Amino acid sequence: MSDKAGKRFDLATQGRICVLCPNMCRYLCPVASVEKIETTSPRGKATLALGLGRGEIAFSEGEAAALYHCATCKICREWCPSNVDLPEVTRELRERAAREGMAPPAVRNLAERLIRDRSLHGPAAALAAEGASRYRQLVSPGAKVLYFAGCSTATLQPRVVAATLRLFEAAGVKVARLQTEECCGLPLDVLGFREEAAAFARGLAAAVEAGGYQTVVSGCPMCTQVMKDRYPALGVTLRADVRHVAEYFAGLAEEGALGGPAGKRDAGPPVGVVTYHDPCYLGRYQGVYDPPRRLLTGVAGLALVEMERHGELAACCGGAFTTDTVRPGTATSLASRRIEEAGRTGAGTLVTACPHCLEMLGPAGKGLAVRDIAEALAERLGVLPRRSA
Repeated sequence: MSDKAGKRFDLATQGRICVLCPNMCRYLCPVASVEKIETTSPRGKATLALGLGRGEIAFSEGEAAALYHCATCKICREWCPSNVDLPEVTRELRERAAREGMAPPAVRNLAERLIRDRSLHGPAAALAAEGASRYRQLVSPGAKVLYFAGCSTATLQPRVVAATLRLFEAAGVKVARLQTEECCGLPLDVLGFREEAAAFARGLAAAVEAGGYQTVVSGCPMCTQVMKDRYPALGVTLRADVRHVAEYFAGLAEEGALGGPAGKRDAGPPVGVVTYHDPCYLGRYQGVYDPPRRLLTGVAGLALVEMERHGELAACCGGAFTTDTVRPGTATSLASRRIEEAGRTGAGTLVTACPHCLEMLGPAGKGLAVRDIAEALAERLGVLPRRSA
């Protein structure tokens, strides 16, 4: 993980440092680049947070709404000489906004729906029943590895779920799924609903312990990040090793269990050049940059060409809850910009490793095929039928 992850100052000090800085990060902030107002820049949001924290600015719905003009992508931190972490600076104020009923209506509506349904895109129980029927032949209830698909993947991307389960099967790994998979709690945590997020976290931790699972694997980096890093802050202990799909399968490939130089790979016919989009929550939050690339080139045998902004400085797709929920127009603009950047590489396919990135970038594709890494890998290994578009 980037050495930027460590904090050297308390949050109030970070806010003061950001306000007094020359603020070169404004040129990288994805939200500011679209909205083009100083309030939206990192320093603008830090100034607001500082004034609110000191009581110099009255806390109202208008000021609270401005706190959500942040994609939580953390790219500003990569250029910050003082290691200011803006999402952390504003976290407590978002929690205050949620607690006092001042969060934007769209945020409150999402939280209420999530708490009611236990999942982002419909009642969790109904989704679980559908999934149990669809994937029955690919799971082993007594397995010690748990595949946690995540709300968006389970509901919107069944092909990615099937691809991931086929990869487990190809590697000879028995995998289980929860009888009813509920949200991991990250959306609530990011939007300021801390106690509600902690309740979701406790529920998942209890389910993992009850099932005796030793490893939790998910293709959603938001899920893996909250389990790894935020659950302890929420007072929850998850007694299992948590891995993103890219990390887990890259490890299996190194052992020769999933194609690659040490194993056997049926790469199929050439499919052209691909480019890879680094999800914010997998890259800057968890420091996972190489495993997806090793899978694409070493296991899938694909030619990879990088976008101008990649790795630590990869551009956000707009899929963060703080952007897509509050400023959907801004989120769509960010997705379109990223697709244009991918198109300039000459690649025919854009691969990512996050369901929210896939959800944002897919509709903006403009003739560029957009795939999840599990789907791209499963197709190349011949364990999932290839699709043409």
